[in-house]
Amino acid sequence: MRKIILILGALLTSCIMLSTVTALPQTNSKPVMDYIQEIEERSNSITEGFLDASIPDQNGIIDLIKQLVLLIIQFVLNLIDIIRDLIGLVSLIEYLINLITVLFNAVMNLIEAILNLFNPSITVS
Repeated sequence: MRKIILILGALLTSCIMLSTVTALPQTNSKPVMDYIQEIEERSNSITEGFLDASIPDQNGIIDLIKQLVLLIIQFVLNLIDIIRDLIGLVSLIEYLINLITVLFNAVMNLIEAILNLFNPSITVS
């Protein structure tokens, strides 16, 4: 009888613990979800603001020229970033090639050392 009461008590305790664990995220997640929703709305409004700013105004030729100059400057800056990344990639490839040659030389020296262990040269004096 004691075993049955102990088992039922353990099952009841685990069920109560399980229900409290599953209930906590529902009660505590509303403020977090509200905050996430607010952040998403801000992000969307900022993105829409940038998209609207990239469209040139139809006020005149000077605004159109300003927008074209800004687009050209942005294109040149993006091109400079791409070239800088390519130069960095080339230097990384050169460094990798140097590391591979060092590794190859180390492996060759290791092979020679192993061969010298198994085939020692006999010097007679």
